[in-house]
Parts: sequence; C-alpha cells; structure tokens
Amino acid sequence: MTLFNSWRARLAALAMTLFFAAPAGLVHAAEKPPILLAVNAEYGVQGSQTAQSIEKGVRVAAAEINAVGGLLGGRMIEVIQRDDRGLPARAIDHLRELAENPDVTAVFCGRFSPVALELAPIANQKQMLLLDPWAAADGITKAAGRPNYVFRLSLTDTWAMDAMLRHALNRKLDRLAVFLPNTSWGRSSEAAIAGFARKHPNLHIAINWYNWGDVEFSDKLARARADGMKALLMVANEAEGSMLVKQMAALPAGSRLPIISHWGIAGGNFAGMVGPALNQVDLAVVQTFSFASASGPRAKQVARTYAGLFGDSPVKMHAQVGFAHAYDLTHLLAKAISLAGNTRRPEVRDALERLPGYDGLVRRYKRAFTASNHEALDRNQVFMARFLADGTLAPLK
Repeated sequence: MTLFNSWRARLAALAMTLFFAAPAGLVHAAEKPPILLAVNAEYGVQGSQTAQSIEKGVRVAAAEINAVGGLLGGRMIEVIQRDDRGLPARAIDHLRELAENPDVTAVFCGRFSPVALELAPIANQKQMLLLDPWAAADGITKAAGRPNYVFRLSLTDTWAMDAMLRHALNRKLDRLAVFLPNTSWGRSSEAAIAGFARKHPNLHIAINWYNWGDVEFSDKLARARADGMKALLMVANEAEGSMLVKQMAALPAGSRLPIISHWGIAGGNFAGMVGPALNQVDLAVVQTFSFASASGPRAKQVARTYAGLFGDSPVKMHAQVGFAHAYDLTHLLAKAISLAGNTRRPEVRDALERLPGYDGLVRRYKRAFTASNHEALDRNQVFMARFLADGTLAPLK
C-alpha cells in the first residue's frame, strides 16, 4: 500500500468511527448530499508534493467540520481531486467539467502561477469559486473581472520580492544576479523587482532568464561572479532550484554567493534533492507559515487531527504553506456557506466578501476578503526562513 493510499485508508476509518459514534440525528444527517470541494492541481509533476499538501489541508479542515455535524444541517464535506500535471489546458478542462456539477462548491488550484492565471477568467465565466492557496503571480486575483470568483490565501510576488530584496539590503547585498523562469511567474516577479528597484536606486540588478527543465547554470554563475554580484536572487521550483544550489556548492568556498529564494523550491523534498550541498550554501527562502514556529492552540489542534488522519506529525510535512493556506481557506469557505445558507456559488461568493473575524492557523482574519480585496494575507505574514537539518523550514532569527 502506498503512503498516499495509506492515509486515505486512515481517513475512511476515521469517518466510520465518527459515523458510528455520532448521535442518531447526525447519522441521519449524513445521508444528505455531500458538499464537494475539488483540488485541481499538479499531482503528476515529479518531485512536487504541493498538491498533496494542499489536499491534506482541505481534508484536515473538512474532518474537523464534519466531526461536529457538517454544514447546512448535516451536509458532509467530501474532497475530490483532479491531476492537471501542471498544464493549463488540462486544468481548464477539469475546471469546466467541475463547474457542470452543482454539488462542487469550490475548486482549489495548485502551485503554478501560469496555470492559475489561465484558470482565473474561466472561473469567472463559469461562476466557479477558485481558491488559491499557493500560486503567487500578482495578477491572479485581478484577472477574473467582476464579479470576481477568485480568492487567494497566499503571498503575492510583490510581497515576496519585497521581503527577499529587503533581506538582501539588510545584509548589504546590493548587487544581485536574479534568476527568473521564462514564464508568467518569472515576468510577475520581474515586475515586482522593478517596482522595488525604482525606490532603491543603489540596488544593482542583473536579470538571467532560464527555461523550465534547464539543468546547467554554471556559465551564468561564473558570469555573476565575474560581474561582481554579491548574491543570487532565485525564482525557481525544486527541479531547477536544486541544480542551481548544487552548482553553487560545487564552486570553491570563497566563490560561493548567498542565495535568496522564492518559495517554489519548498514545494517538494528540496533537502533530499540537493543532499549535502544544502549545508554548503547560504540559502534563505521566503515563507508565510512554518509548523516549526507555530505553537498556539490552533496549531496543536491541527496537529492532533493531522496525526489521526495521516499517522504522522505535520512538522515533517513538505510544502507546509500549501497545507496551512488550504486549511484556513476551507474553514473560511465553510463559514461563507453557513452565512449564505446554501451552496449556490454566487451567494457563497458574496458571503466570502463579508465574513466575520476568524482565528486561523496562519493568522487572525479580521475580515478575510472584501469586495475590493480578494487577498486574505498581507505583507505582515511574509518572512525569510532557512532549511533545518531535517529538511523543514524555520524562520530566520
């Protein structure tokens, strides 16, 4: 039995336990039609664990909601999945199919901004709630038009670049070789960097573009050293990011540059991919959440539910921000469904814009969304982190 199937078996066992332990009224309520939430993400991308972590976040929140009777008088939440393999065309096909099922209330997208940017206008057209727990391109929540059915609980590239560049300047690293993917994510990051640089004229930026799938960066690293760059600012996922880190570590110790990274590299087992090279470089990664520093009542509750479902500790999980964001998004969605009094998407959409306060795993949401702001987080949740010896990320002290 695979690990993925193993935790599905645990989930089924827990559901049966709750079913037989519940009062008769709740057992009868369980016969009502379920509320379906879909995770439409990149399960099939080798090395990525983000889709799995996002799904776990939705499932943990759903388990907590179902354990107290579900929503709307006893409707249980069920989670379904679609594998878009990181391809916009597949993701769009899935979104269109899911939109035809009235029992699907919302769709969670995955980590890739190019996919989310393509999904946003389709979600608006189909009046399907699209919830973004990871993808960071600034335009995702702005591209859908009005009424806007896209809601994000994640960082944006502008916030990420601001945190990364401030970290560099605080360390007097004012000459940066920037590595960007030739995608809409890279272009979104480039725009954010340009905005920051206009306010900091002493910052010197040298842009290096690369393509997804590139594995050789030695020439670009050598050029950065020859041009007097003091650090490398990296926008990458784990595949290309691991190669950059290993090739930096292969340089003589005195020639290695500090690396400041966007969070794409945290979407899988980056430490396992890089191996010993990780301890030979100075690497900081932008983040919004880490179980290594979460110690409040909500984090403890989540850890207990997570252990009951998956037989492990969430501290060991990769792609923790995807989990935490999806967990909070699911609870916020549930509150919107209760506020609307039904699962009709236009009414749930409207309710999301007028939610009361909620104490979540990532933050206290005074008002998560408004008609003019579909971003549940802000700059205050963004911090820089480092990999610990066990491969997890913890905030820099």
